[in-house]
Amino acid sequence: MPGMVGGFGNNKNSIISLIKIKKDKISNNLSNLFSKKYTEESIEVLPSNLGGAKFNINFCSYLAGLIEGDGTFAIHSKESKAKKYSPKIIIVFKEADLPLAQYLKTIINCGTILKKPNRGYILWQIQDIVQVFTIVNIINGYMRTPKIEALERTINWINEYINNNKNSKLITTKLILSKLQPLILKSLDTSSIDSNAWLSGFTDSDGNFSINIHKRTNKNSTRVQLYYRMEIRQTYHKLDSENKKVSFFSIMSKLALFLNVNVISRSRIINEKQFFSFIVIAHNKESLSIIKEYFLKYPLLSSKNLDFKDWKNILELQKINSMTTSYLNEAILTRKDFNKTRTTYNWDHLKDCYLINLK
Repeated sequence: MPGMVGGFGNNKNSIISLIKIKKDKISNNLSNLFSKKYTEESIEVLPSNLGGAKFNINFCSYLAGLIEGDGTFAIHSKESKAKKYSPKIIIVFKEADLPLAQYLKTIINCGTILKKPNRGYILWQIQDIVQVFTIVNIINGYMRTPKIEALERTINWINEYINNNKNSKLITTKLILSKLQPLILKSLDTSSIDSNAWLSGFTDSDGNFSINIHKRTNKNSTRVQLYYRMEIRQTYHKLDSENKKVSFFSIMSKLALFLNVNVISRSRIINEKQFFSFIVIAHNKESLSIIKEYFLKYPLLSSKNLDFKDWKNILELQKINSMTTSYLNEAILTRKDFNKTRTTYNWDHLKDCYLINLK
């Protein structure tokens, strides 16, 4: 495991010697992954095959961004009278991105894929405590948002569990965890946005690309405008130790600084409830160019990868012949199979993914 980042290397031997490892090699699993049909309602896997892949910085940061966007840490509260449960990590994908969810599960060999019929989304659920331990180790040190509070609660639960079962001699999950060292929460990642793939994971969750086409009545012409947009809630749902709201402004301002644009504050009412959000939009030549170069360096993994490629194509055409009829027609044609209207998908970008190095 020399390639794993996040402090997990010291625990490798203990885990590999105690956990059942799938007979199929991960490389074979990946080969089968792209030829199978994604119709399973629930796909179970054995505990983590931690020796199957090397996780680099980009994998760790990508997964952190993905979880910070559309992921949830479910940790039982000591104050709650509800039935106790072990920590869970749940990541939501839109239905079209089932191949990505299956791909990530195959790489880490953790969790269960749940397809919710007629609901339009997929869940990747990790609830085996050793598997949760695995995910925590991968993303620890790469989170950038206030959601690190939930990671801390998860780590505290695991550490208490390890301490309470350190004398266990039964061949169970308790023994596996009792052989591990307690986790130490690492601080937020304050490195530059373009230093790793965090923004790719966060964008696969919450970002989007748009191609706007509208007529300018005063000039009797049609204009094509390209945007990259990131919108998130203004405050984290839990209060800090001083009983104060924790704002997402810090990470959004850092993203805005990276793109050389401003952070926009938005308020809207939905079903008689008021919602506040921060928005960062790349809209000028400089910011659009920065976004293009970033996602060429750290490609998206979801179906948004296809949207980005189409968006990039229009951006490059815009620089060459933005005033021609052919350019406008290409933009109009592209929008017919783009974002929510997309019906064609290709997952070749996962076959030689830059995030991992298989043995």
